[in-house]
Amino acid sequence: MSNNYRSSITFEQAMGIDPLPSQLKLDEVSPVLKARLWDLIHTQIQKSKMYGNSTYLDDPIRRVAKRYMIERENILIDEWDNQTDKIIKLWKRKFAPEASFSDVFGFVEWFVRALRNPEVAQWIGNIMKSERAAYRLEDWNIVPVASPEEGEAIVRAVKLANSSGMEGVRSHISKASTALTAGDYAGSVRESIHAVEAVAFKKTGQTGSFAGALKALNKAEPMHEAFRIALEKLYAYTSNEQGVRHSLFDQGDANVTERDALFMLGVCASFVTYLLKGNDAHPA
Repeated sequence: MSNNYRSSITFEQAMGIDPLPSQLKLDEVSPVLKARLWDLIHTQIQKSKMYGNSTYLDDPIRRVAKRYMIERENILIDEWDNQTDKIIKLWKRKFAPEASFSDVFGFVEWFVRALRNPEVAQWIGNIMKSERAAYRLEDWNIVPVASPEEGEAIVRAVKLANSSGMEGVRSHISKASTALTAGDYAGSVRESIHAVEAVAFKKTGQTGSFAGALKALNKAEPMHEAFRIALEKLYAYTSNEQGVRHSLFDQGDANVTERDALFMLGVCASFVTYLLKGNDAHPA
């Protein structure tokens, strides 16, 4: 593992105990993400303090707070006193340690829609992206980066690799997840395809080319022709001169996006499951 991003991941991820990258933890929100989002919203509140009287809010947050009290708290408007400290205390609860992911993202989505400030929305979106959250802000909506099925495919592959005694395969999948969490997308793709290689080499006893191992594997356990071709093309993508591994080894960089890495991890995890379970399994 590269020391460049060890500080970006948890101990559990570094040790391979936690198989999922942060982008696939759909029911979670990290403490640092809570803190950063609240810092931004708190700053907007402070900017809207009434000039000459910081006890009360001015627009635009006064407008947003009024709408919140009516729509979310169902307070009769004549009972609302527009005090800055009270709205801070009320909204801060949404980011408290005990607040769930739905508390946080539900409020943040409502806030950006009510405020309708493109600059603030962009800042919030950037925070969620930089923290590699499982959710992103797109067109005023908070949406998941990936589906639950993609996460399940990775967990299933790791469990099967463990039960099959294939530590190398499990290690590659774990490293791919770790790299994704750390933002090393090219490294994640490389480790994902290495996991597929490791299965093919282990099951055939070959150490040469992946194509040769795949041919031997297909001879012993015939695959669906379309599936075999898909595996070959997937490997070719990562190996040709425009591919990820060429760029990694020759230039040290590759034009790989987060979405590319998520897709490749899910696909390769499904391929690993298929190859380990044999012909009775199909990619998830």
